[in-house]
Amino acid sequence: MDQSYAESIASDIMQMLETTKASGLDMNSGFQNDAFKSDHFLFGYIFYPRETLLNVSNLPQSVRKKVKKSNILGTVSVDGKTVGIHLVCSLPMGFDEITSKEDIIAGVNEKELIEFKEQIAKILHKDLVGNIEKKEGMEQ
Repeated sequence: MDQSYAESIASDIMQMLETTKASGLDMNSGFQNDAFKSDHFLFGYIFYPRETLLNVSNLPQSVRKKVKKSNILGTVSVDGKTVGIHLVCSLPMGFDEITSKEDIIAGVNEKELIEFKEQIAKILHKDLVGNIEKKEGMEQ
């Protein structure tokens, strides 16, 4: 696993947890955060407790096996349609008990994090190439 990427994501998630805690929301009931948004795509996180996640219909058995007390899913949406949901982290403690990015790193699901990263990279690459082609077409 790319340790620096995992650390970067863990730092971002820790910031989201601290912001949510400061806002006074009940962190352990679940919440979501949009990490990056543009006109055409959205990358975000859903923070679900075990009970909520296990009640999601059609949740694959492979994902059910990884579900713990607190779960962080990376989401990818393109033009308003969800195209990817990745269980990037599963933790044996409540969201309000997470105190460091090391806690988050310890719960990372490596395969899911890599898939999340790759899906984002493909979308950003496609968007960048499309914007360059549009710009070049306008200059002619």
